[in-house]
Amino acid sequence: MIIVLTGPESCGKTQLAEALSRQLNLPVVHEHARNFLQPRASKPHYQPSDLIQLLELQMNSEEGADSLILDTDILTLIIWWREKYGPVPEIFQHTMSTQLPRHYLLCAPDLAWQPDPLRENPHDRERLFAVYERELTLRGLSFDVVHGVGQSRLNSALAALKKMPANFSIG
Repeated sequence: MIIVLTGPESCGKTQLAEALSRQLNLPVVHEHARNFLQPRASKPHYQPSDLIQLLELQMNSEEGADSLILDTDILTLIIWWREKYGPVPEIFQHTMSTQLPRHYLLCAPDLAWQPDPLRENPHDRERLFAVYERELTLRGLSFDVVHGVGQSRLNSALAALKKMPANFSIG
């Protein structure tokens, strides 16, 4: 099973991915953007070429694995591109359409904002949450919304995963 944590900035994706990894004994693929863009944090904006490189990193990190927890995936890159640059290049759409089945846990922005030099949207998280929810729905992707803080957020995620069909078994 591939589980993807997704949603707007500062909604607890990384912390939840690590907690799920411990609970389910699955490896985590951490968000590539953080390591990739950290050295560029002093620049005002990332470039389209950066998102294409992040797409390649994401594809490579998922290659050959069928049980992972992903701290974001291609969907986030598609949303970033659309937010910053408009129409999304075909390579993103093609890659999204050919990836292994996965279940998304859409993290609600009900956690306090945590400042970070790479974060851009402290006052726009509700709108972006709706963008993610709409994108998941329009693409017909399997997802649940996760709410809460700390253990209640983890419990929300685990409850969502336990109700998944057998082909998405979490053991």
